[in-house]
Amino acid sequence: MQLEAAGVPTVVVTTSKFRALTDQVAASLGQPALRILEVDHPLGGTDEPTIVAWADAAVEETLRLLTTTPDPA
Repeated sequence: MQLEAAGVPTVVVTTSKFRALTDQVAASLGQPALRILEVDHPLGGTDEPTIVAWADAAVEETLRLLTTTPDPA
């Protein structure tokens, strides 16, 4: 979050199970518009081909998050 506050586009990756917690922590640290990429859950114990597929599916969203200005909501 320090990078984002310094003007360096940053994306935090979280899983669907922890998205609400990630949003709460970002807001509590004064970053309610933090760029957050949500991926499927769980990462631990998931086979490599599935993780690679999830990563491939997240590329476009990651690029979008990095190249747009977050809404300060």
